[in-house]
Amino acid sequence: MDWQILLFRGYTMQDKIFYNESSSQSLGWEPSWLGAKGFDDALIRKIRAFQRENGLKPDGLLGPGTYRRLVAHREAQEEYDNQVEIQPGEKAILYKGKKFPIKWDKVVLPSDPGGMEHDNGYQHMKRKRQVSMFVAHWDVCLNSKSCFRVLNKTSRSASIHFAIDNDGTIYQFLDMNHIAWHASKRMVNKKSVGVEISNAYYPKYQNWYKKNGFGERPMITDATVHGKKMEPFMDFYPVQKEALKALMEAVHNALGIPLQAPEGDTVVREVASGKYKGFVQHFNVVKNKIDCANLDLKKIVEDIKNGK
Repeated sequence: MDWQILLFRGYTMQDKIFYNESSSQSLGWEPSWLGAKGFDDALIRKIRAFQRENGLKPDGLLGPGTYRRLVAHREAQEEYDNQVEIQPGEKAILYKGKKFPIKWDKVVLPSDPGGMEHDNGYQHMKRKRQVSMFVAHWDVCLNSKSCFRVLNKTSRSASIHFAIDNDGTIYQFLDMNHIAWHASKRMVNKKSVGVEISNAYYPKYQNWYKKNGFGERPMITDATVHGKKMEPFMDFYPVQKEALKALMEAVHNALGIPLQAPEGDTVVREVASGKYKGFVQHFNVVKNKIDCANLDLKKIVEDIKNGK
């Protein structure tokens, strides 16, 4: 039985052990990452404890969502090296193999030194597709390289076009003509491009950012999403928001996505159905997502319109 099939049925203890063994082989993690010796009920208890500490459903199953959080937790304990050579000259983003200009100095394409490119986990399109939406996410990773590695590990179900790193570097992982699997709904994926903005989210990672020279992240203490007040969490750096604005403007110019964003902090029916045209956030698509709470896309859109 495929390990992911178990997501849709009830579990016995043996089911959970099988799931974790198969997940380990697929994603590349080991019981020792959680302080366990093997695939048994002790590991399941440790996974549950980790999930509780990180605001996840404590089901004892180490699936893609828990894996992403676990990678961030482990990398926070390691030395960090993120030296990327940025090439001089006018920067661009890719749509159907053609370059479209972007007003931002730090852009890394797949073919550039330090570039990264999905080799699976997306739908390759030969014909030109019509893109009408841009979806913003946060990655719950410490940096964009980590995000890329996590997405590739879970490549049967996840990919993204762009990522914005802690220093504002924009990476393009996938040509905008291809369909990335990022927005939780097929019709939204079919008509959108997406960006993962790097942010480990949880305040416990604040020291990692300071230790590695990025400085303290702003904290958000009064955000709501889907009508509920959120626990305090880390915000994006100002340079990341400026990079996002540059990316949104470039995508607008390249694809013609209208400069508009929906009202509110919850699901918008027109967005969820894939009919909306504009710039949206993941929480506008499905109710079990909270990214990117507190990000004011409407203000960014207005700033672009006004040339700010």
